[in-house]
Amino acid sequence: MGGGNNFPPSQHPTNDENTYSGNPLFPGWYADPEAHIFSSQYWIFPSLSLSYSQQTYFDCFSSPDLIHWTKHARILDFANIPWSTNRAAWAPSVTFKNGDYYMYFSAGDGAGIGVAKSTTGRPEGPYEDVLGKPLVGDVLFGGEPIDPAVFVDDDDNGGRAYLLWGGWSHGLGAELNEDMVSLKTEAVELTPPNYVEAPYLIKRRGVYYYMYSVGGWGDNSYGVEYVTSTTSPLGPFTQQSTHILSPDSDIAQGTGSNGIIHVPGTDEWYIVYHRRPLGDYDANHRYVCIDRMEFDDSGAIKPVRITREGVRANPL
Repeated sequence: MGGGNNFPPSQHPTNDENTYSGNPLFPGWYADPEAHIFSSQYWIFPSLSLSYSQQTYFDCFSSPDLIHWTKHARILDFANIPWSTNRAAWAPSVTFKNGDYYMYFSAGDGAGIGVAKSTTGRPEGPYEDVLGKPLVGDVLFGGEPIDPAVFVDDDDNGGRAYLLWGGWSHGLGAELNEDMVSLKTEAVELTPPNYVEAPYLIKRRGVYYYMYSVGGWGDNSYGVEYVTSTTSPLGPFTQQSTHILSPDSDIAQGTGSNGIIHVPGTDEWYIVYHRRPLGDYDANHRYVCIDRMEFDDSGAIKPVRITREGVRANPL
């Protein structure tokens, strides 16, 4: 359950709180964070880390510098979405395309993946369900319709958009139509080695990195691995995965379900993820953290060092 008085405070390694972000980034039990830069601000879109029956809406957070975070409450409320079953609001994914912000979300522990649109033209919404039904409502290739992630490519065809999703150890993907609320192609199975859930895709120097969570979300086996493709966001991907995010017995447990921030015009990358406090075995006691993500000379992602201090301020 959420709440309680044992939420870990943000920790800063210097006397100047404005130097480092600290981890956790902001108060509250949250999980499954996706991260973006929109409108010259950093944005994080997480799930509420509560019991399924209490997960009935989404909050989001914005920051100009990775230090100071503003909470935007109830940006999408399942009370207004009958097909959602008003429970299990998981893993929102927000993207900007054709002048609008779209949110993809999973509802009802398998009721389906929906798509909502900002009614204000701003990243914080509020958002309203577009279709009145799931965009993806079926179990395909053995994958539960949860954990959507949208990737807009910087290709030569106007930035084609792709939807990734899948639980129950099966990952799927399809291209979205230009309207962003329907699928252009049939779903294909993408399942890489050790895949469990929470897909996420980035592109760097012509290489697609398909990231995902492995292990069990409620215990200390949780982590992040990736495979790559030089062909397309839907693969084919390398057959061997690389593990990059793990717990640290001195810092935290249960690390996984990541998003990524890339600062435009630089090779600065951050991984945003959730983890649990050491010694706390309530599976829902998860909080959002940020650390640096770096690449070696070959383009491989280096193992992430999880920290209490987080990252230095980086005003946009």
